Parts: sequence; structure tokens; C-alpha cells
Amino acid sequence: MKKLVQVLLVCVGIFQWGYAQGYKTHKVQKGETVESIAQTYKISEASIYRLNPDAKGKRLSSSAVLVIPTEEVVPTSEEGSSVTFKQYRVKSKETLYSLAKTNDISIEEIKKYNPYLKNEELGEDDLIKIPIFREKKKVIDFNESLSESSFSNVIHIVLPKETKYGISKKYGLSVEQLDELNPGVLQLKAGQLLKIVNKNKKAVESQPDANLDARFQMYKVQPKETFYSLTRRFQVSKDSLVAWNPQLEKEGLQAGMSIKIPKKAKELTPSNNAEKIDFEQMITNHNRKKIAVMLPLSLQKFGESTDKEEQLKSDKVLRIALDFYSGVQEAIDKAEELGVYVDAKIYDTQRSKSKVSEIISKNDFSDTQVVIGPLLTSNIEEASRLLNKKNVPILSPLTSGDLKGYGNLIQTRPSDLMMEQVLITYLDSLKQGKNILILADKKHQFIKDKLTYTIPETRVITQRRADYLQQSDLTNLLDKNRENWVVIEADDVALVTNSSSYLNALSKRYDIRVFTSNKNDTFENEVPNQYLTNLKFTYTSISKEYQKEPLSEFVETYKENYGVIPNKYAVRGYDTTLDVILRLAAADDFYESLSIEGTSEYIENKFSYHKKMIGGFYNDAVYLMQYQENLELKVLND
Repeated sequence: MKKLVQVLLVCVGIFQWGYAQGYKTHKVQKGETVESIAQTYKISEASIYRLNPDAKGKRLSSSAVLVIPTEEVVPTSEEGSSVTFKQYRVKSKETLYSLAKTNDISIEEIKKYNPYLKNEELGEDDLIKIPIFREKKKVIDFNESLSESSFSNVIHIVLPKETKYGISKKYGLSVEQLDELNPGVLQLKAGQLLKIVNKNKKAVESQPDANLDARFQMYKVQPKETFYSLTRRFQVSKDSLVAWNPQLEKEGLQAGMSIKIPKKAKELTPSNNAEKIDFEQMITNHNRKKIAVMLPLSLQKFGESTDKEEQLKSDKVLRIALDFYSGVQEAIDKAEELGVYVDAKIYDTQRSKSKVSEIISKNDFSDTQVVIGPLLTSNIEEASRLLNKKNVPILSPLTSGDLKGYGNLIQTRPSDLMMEQVLITYLDSLKQGKNILILADKKHQFIKDKLTYTIPETRVITQRRADYLQQSDLTNLLDKNRENWVVIEADDVALVTNSSSYLNALSKRYDIRVFTSNKNDTFENEVPNQYLTNLKFTYTSISKEYQKEPLSEFVETYKENYGVIPNKYAVRGYDTTLDVILRLAAADDFYESLSIEGTSEYIENKFSYHKKMIGGFYNDAVYLMQYQENLELKVLND
């Protein structure tokens, strides 16, 4: 920790040095203009526009961030010693853009030294002056010294126009790794500070035990292999494959080429049964298991209520907690049938962070092997913080967002980012011959940008009318000669229902299939099931629906005990708890069980855990489901 702090202090010193050379940032206040800002800093407007070209011709928005020179930047004059000229005769079909690109200068610089071009068009046989700068102009990059440094932990300041892909590539990371390090940063803004684990060559070689080549082995790409099949086989992301093998970005994936993969990559093949783990067959540790379960029951309020049935109907959190708890009890009973006995302590967190602290301070957790819960985000983060010193694993059963936990926090539910990645990887692997379209609302711009970057031929569906989607918005992009794969990423009820209705009607004339990583309540409750069947609706999910007929042993037992079919929260409680108990029975402790490679699967949920770059563990076992005839569901990535 002390070494990390020293490294970060050095990095901060580098930033301060960079700013001392003549640049700083300015956050635009309400009512400010480029003119007023220039007057404040006693510089010219041209100096501001030179560093912030996007500000030209636009009204500055409040909270925008500008890069400001602390000293006036004076353009080099024609008489100066740092610029000379060559005369050039314009050829047929040449444009200002092509000339600027060929000579590595801007269109404005050509016009500056050929003033007539400000009012007239460039013509064939025109004789113009091309400026040659002896000192090559350089884009200002405050982070240049960091990306070339040997530090492994650095802080990056976001510059105007920078993207997550560009930043992650600069440091040898994938976009997923950058998001993992900075979970709260959804959209980049100039001036933001990002945490970086530098994976560039200098940083890697500076580590005492890091040998870059020793970490990899060569693999020969087989015929018909795709990015999707490789990412599934070796359990790595496409971004990581490209980062390790830059030729893939230019040449694509080709049979016969040799690529680098990590030696410790978990190789999974469709015929490799080792991918699935059956912990029931691995029970060796018969010591009594000791677990704790923390749930937001708030039973003191329930006991005080005069109308308990009404309170239960109106309190969704309580219903979820009780359903989850019923699944926990069923899992404990099942484990005992298998000869694994459990002591379980149940704690009521009362939906209070302070209550969580009180529970942990007043009870002895020294022999607790695993804590399941709490359910609420702030409470589970607090439990992780307090029990981290005791090295007690904390399982988050339901949360999909990024948690600010410690090394003892295990996120059992795949994140929304993981769901998006599974869908995009699937589409990328089968994109050949498909017309891929995406329709997204404002809340889902990130996945739209990610899909269009990964599959550049993806076309974006836009609404010609801002207030509603028209059928022509779709037909303008649909192709009668190809399969049309339409990705819908939206929470907007009208957008989801209208697009689904239009696409269902159009499916009689076009070959259409609909996808989403965001199967929300609108798809569930507002879109007719027959539409979903007609459109071969495909979505990512943390769970698969169990077959109600014939009833499984678990469902039958649950129905006998409670008089109803278990809902998804009861099944989640059962699957999560049974997996925990069986892992403890197959290893000396829970952390050791997490290192067992493969995927365990139960009634609806599956679990495959991996260590985060920073923090605890995550589960990346996501289902890809497709509607079939008769409303049956098929798992596409089993």
C-alpha cells in the first residue's frame, strides 16, 4: 500500500509539472463566452480555439471543460524561421481535404497562405503554396509521459475528444478493464481523472517477476473459428485478444494465423465436459458448514402492523427478502440430504447501514465461512468493508451494478456490462451476411457506441420525428435480400412497443430477428408473446426459466412446503445458497473453491467466478436465450 501511494504521488507530481509548462483546464460557468474567458486569462480567442476546436461556432454549455494556455500561443508568421513553402500545381480530382491530409496540415492552414481560397473553389491546375513546418506541430497530451512511463498504477486526465477505446489502448488495457477500474464513469468528459493499471511494455518489464513473453503461448487459428468461439474457448474478451495481437485489428481473424493467448487461459471447447462442474460429485469436506444470511426483513415493523397481509402486499422489498429466504431454507435441506450439514444464522439488517455495522460489531464472525447478503447496495458494501479484515467472503445475491467492495466481495449476479458484452460477442461472431441494425434510447448510448465500434457495418435506426417512431424509420434500413438482425436497447415503453409491433408486421415481408441485452418489464408485460416468437426474440439473462412440466424435485418440494410454485427470487436464493454450501464441501474454504475452473449450474442460475483486477470476484455466467415455437425458450450458449 505504501509503495502504491508513493507511485500515485509521483504521478500527481508529473501532472503538476505538465500544467506548469503552460496549460490548465477551465470549467465553463453559466453565461460565459469564449470572449469573456479570453479576457479573464488575458489571452486571445484564437488561442482558445486552437486548443478547443469544438468550441468554434458553438454556444458554450455550462459545465463544459476547456483547455486554457497560461501563456499566449502566437502563430508562426510567414517571415519566421520555422516555416517554408513549396509551390504545388493542383491535379484533377484533388481537394483541399486530400491535400491537407497528404501534407499533414489543416485546410485552414492552406487557406491562410492562399487567401483566394477563402472565397473561391480550388480548381485543377491552380498553383498554390503549401506550408512546410520545420518544427512539426504536436497535439498537446498531458498524459504522454504517463503512457510511456514504467509506473504500473497511474492517473489519467481525460482530454477533449478522447474515447474509452483510445485511452485503454494507450495503456494496454481493454475497454472492459478500464470500466472495471472506473465503475462510476459512464460517459467521458474532459478534465475527469481515471484510475489506470498500466500494462504497457515498460510498466510490465519494470515489475520484478513480470516477463511478458513468459505469460503467453502461441495458438494457431483453426478454420471457421470466430472471435466469439475464441473468447468462449479461452474465456478472454475480444478487446484483450486484439490488445495482445495488434494484427487482428488490421487483418481480422484468419484461419492459419498464429496469435498469442495467456498460458493460464481457461480453454473451453464445446465437447469439453470439464466446462461444467458438478459439485455434488466432488463432496470431500464433511465438516459442519457455518454460514450467515443478512436480509432486509424489517420484522419489527411487520410485527407492529395491525394489517399484516396489506403490509406484505405493499412492501416489495419484504416480499423479495422472504422469497429469497425460502429458497435459502430449501437449499440447506437439500444439502443435508447430500450429507452436508449447515449451521445458518439469519440476521435482519432492517434496511439500515448502521444496523449492518451493529450486527457485525455485536456478533462473532470469526468462524463464519461465508455471508450471503445483504441485498441492498450500500449495506453490502458496508458489510464487505467491516468483514474484510476478518477475510470473510461476502456474496451479493441480486445486485447487477458496480459495487465498491473489497477483496472479500463476490458478485454472484453478472453485471449489465457483462450481459452487453455477451450479446455483442455473439453478434460479432455471426455477423457475416447479416444486416445489423440498432435502435437505442438516450439511456443506452453506451451499448450503441460499443456495438458500432465492434461491428462498424452496424446501422443506427434514427427517428425522423422526435416524438415517436414511424414504420418508415425501419423500412428505410431493412434489407429484403439478407437477414435483418435488429437490436433494441431501450427503457422507453412507447419505443419498445411501437418498434416490436412494426417489426412483427414487417416480418411477413422481411427476414427479421430481434435482440436485446435489456429484457425489461416492457418486453415482459407489454409486448405480446406471439410477437416475440415471430421475431425469434433473443436476449441475455442471468437465469433460464425452469421447465414447469414435468416438475423438478425442487419445485415439487417447494410447492408442498409453501403451496405455490417458486418465483425467480426463491429460485435465486436456492441456487446461490446450494452453490455456496457445495463449494464449501468440495474445498477447504470458499476462496479455494473459487479457483476451481468451470461453471456450476442449478435450477435457473449458473456460476463461473473470476478475480477482478481490483477488488473481489465476479460471475460471468450469462445465458443467451431465444424464443421458439409454442413460446418455448432455448439456451443458445449452453
